[in-house]
Amino acid sequence: MGRLVVTISSDLFDSPEQEASVRENLPVRTLIEETIREFNLPEDALYVLRVESNGRLLDPEKTLEEQGIKTGERLLFSCERRAARREAALGGNASRIMLSTSRRPYLREDSRGEIFDITFQPAIIGRPDPSNPASREFLAVNLENYEDAKSVSRYHARITESQGQFFIESLAEHNPAYLNNSMVRVGEKRAMHPGDKIRVGKITLTFGLRHGTTQDAPSMRRTTVDPKTNT
Repeated sequence: MGRLVVTISSDLFDSPEQEASVRENLPVRTLIEETIREFNLPEDALYVLRVESNGRLLDPEKTLEEQGIKTGERLLFSCERRAARREAALGGNASRIMLSTSRRPYLREDSRGEIFDITFQPAIIGRPDPSNPASREFLAVNLENYEDAKSVSRYHARITESQGQFFIESLAEHNPAYLNNSMVRVGEKRAMHPGDKIRVGKITLTFGLRHGTTQDAPSMRRTTVDPKTNT
């Protein structure tokens, strides 16, 4: 398969123009993901590529070749509003809805046994953006204090409930959640059952249900994680 040499421009880069040699059959989504990793860009945003000459937005699901990109093409890499990502994570609005069942879900982090009670939906799993302190309030499961926190996207996954059934959804297209080692694709809802394992990045959580209030928790120690010592 042939290769293309393109120039990618963005004000998000230290040097505004970067030359890249890429495969013709490379999906645009993969190019965007590699760019995010290469320049260590925040993950809680939507990024797009456009053709510089006419502003045409490239379809992330199609390859460069399929969209007529040739060697010498200049592409613009840009960031969409972070607020749009947050609103999408919250189901299109900034409101929280109480659960409609008496069964109370929780997630237990496997390595330390820390319990995260889920008291509302959508319940976002992720880690806050240091540049945006308000982002903490949107997280039901905040994993920032774990050693492998950087493997977790800002808005990584969410839990929702309908008629007593709980579901897991991925929110980060380039870093999806896994349910019992099976990838949960963005846009897919997967039903959960007690004992199911949810993996976000390198962190594994176990889903559980109990009746009544949070004081009826199972007999396991709640761990307090010190952000300075990680203990």
